[in-house]
Order: sequence, then structure tokens, then C-alpha cells
Amino acid sequence: MKKALVILALAALALAACKPEVPAVEGRVIDTTIASISLLTPAGDTCVVSTRGTNPMMVPGVLPGDEIRVVYEVLPDGETLRAVQLGITEPSPYRLVPGIWRDCSGAEEVGLVLAEDGSAKYVGKEGPELRDWSLDGDNLALTSSDGRILMYRIERLGADSLLIRPLEEGLRALALSRSE
Repeated sequence: MKKALVILALAALALAACKPEVPAVEGRVIDTTIASISLLTPAGDTCVVSTRGTNPMMVPGVLPGDEIRVVYEVLPDGETLRAVQLGITEPSPYRLVPGIWRDCSGAEEVGLVLAEDGSAKYVGKEGPELRDWSLDGDNLALTSSDGRILMYRIERLGADSLLIRPLEEGLRALALSRSE
């Protein structure tokens, strides 16, 4: 019986040794196009992986800032890497920011609606309407209808909470909770 187990273990090791290593690259998405993903590796190198002709179920869409792991194949030209499988290991803040956010800590309820398409609006606040929002590193930029850009530093961002502090005088910090 022991001899059979030893033989089985040796056979499993032999099979594992014959299995080729799957080529993969990890990094942060710095740019995307309809046919490629550019990422910055932990070593500081830039790598471009083609998504042309890939299975969208195995290679889903990504956003700048996503941390990803891409299993790839080298195409016959010997230079082009094509994604075979892609996993998001850490999502970009762009995935967490869109939503309806409310701050109920003051006398009046104030909130923001930050839509996935980049549009924005205030809830319960007087003044110019918001037109759009964008992220600039750790800063949230809100553009008002009069063209003014209101900059906030993102102090904390989670699935259900967003704390932003203004980078200019005259604005107040907002401790926001996600709302339905």
C-alpha cells in the first residue's frame, strides 16, 4: 500500500513538472483602447497587451487605475502579447466613486450624484449646478455649470463612504454615505 502511494506521488510530481508555466504579467492600467491595454508593472516597465479577438468573458473591460493580472499568449509575430485571461486584483477608484452620496451630518442634507458617464449634480445645495466630475490622482474635481472647478482631496473612499476635503477656502468637507 505504501509503495502504491509513493508511486502515485511520484507520478503526480512528474506530471506537475511537465506542465508548462503560463506567461502572465501584473500591473496598473495606465491606458486602454478598443484593442489594447497598457499597464505599468511593479518594476516600472510599460507593457501593452492586445485584446483584439479575445473572449470578453475571459478578458473583461478595465479602467485606468485598475490593478490587473493578465495571462497572455505570444502571437506568431513573436512580439505581440494577446490577453487570454484577465483578472482585476484591485479595482480603480473610478469603479467606487459613481453613485448617490449623502451627508446628513449638518442641519440640512447635502449630497452629490456622481454618474458613471461623468455627469454630476448637487442634492439639497444652493448655487450653480454641477456639470461633471473627474478624478485627478487623489483629487475629485467637480465642474460647475459656470465653468468653475471645485477641487476636493479624497481622504477616504470605500464601498459605502466617501470623505472629501476642499483644496480651496469657502467650501466645507463632506463625510458622505452611499445612498440608494
